[in-house]
Amino acid sequence: MAHKIMVVDDDTATLEVMNLILRRIGYEPCVSSNGLEALEWIGTHSPDLILLDLQMVPIDGWEFLRRLREKHSRDAIPVMLFTARPLFNEEKERAEKNVVKVLEKPISPMELKKELATFFHIRD
Repeated sequence: MAHKIMVVDDDTATLEVMNLILRRIGYEPCVSSNGLEALEWIGTHSPDLILLDLQMVPIDGWEFLRRLREKHSRDAIPVMLFTARPLFNEEKERAEKNVVKVLEKPISPMELKKELATFFHIRD
């Protein structure tokens, strides 16, 4: 069974591309354009990994992470940040405590495949 990866990003084009790429490289994507909806979905489903954008509305990625961690530990639902901008020092420290990896957009399909294979190999 393919690993289920949730992508949370408010950019529709990014969601469409990630949905296509993840399917092609052998994963089961679940996409959400809204952090609140994603948290609600996670209440009844359990993805194997979340790819999370930081710059979103109505809640940003940091608020999504805070709410997620209130209910689930870091190990229960791992998160990789998927961001278009480099992190500031304070954000790097925050990320180290809450996420397993930071990926920068744009990411090539081959690089994403490699990162996910490495992550899931370690987890298996």
